[in-house]
Amino acid sequence: MIQKWEAKTSRILYRRFQPGESIIGDLEALALSEGIREAIITSCIGSFSQLKLRNLCRRVEGTPEFQRQTIDENLELVSAEGYIQPSPEGGVRVHIHVVAARPSGEMVGGHCEDATIFTGAFMYLHVIEDTAGN
Repeated sequence: MIQKWEAKTSRILYRRFQPGESIIGDLEALALSEGIREAIITSCIGSFSQLKLRNLCRRVEGTPEFQRQTIDENLELVSAEGYIQPSPEGGVRVHIHVVAARPSGEMVGGHCEDATIFTGAFMYLHVIEDTAGN
């Protein structure tokens, strides 16, 4: 499936997450408050104190659920990418994949179900459609 946007305007938003904030919940709140329907996460770095992952690579054959993992330790957020789209139930859906580093340098990553910000995080969003029709 291919989707094209014939947007007359687009905009870039910058969001600084504070310690203790939820990257998913607070990004959903930002999208709703700013009228964002479609956006691309173009850059995100920072740190987490907790990371909840769902990983396709750890799916157990014959089961409908993917395995979930909660990492309760400080991690350096090296990269995040994803998008915001309208959800079928109304509102928006935030979908993010992350790569984070442990202090040892070992990398972890996958589909981010949620994450709690440790010292801060810095995100740029390219908004391609909002509720004004842009």
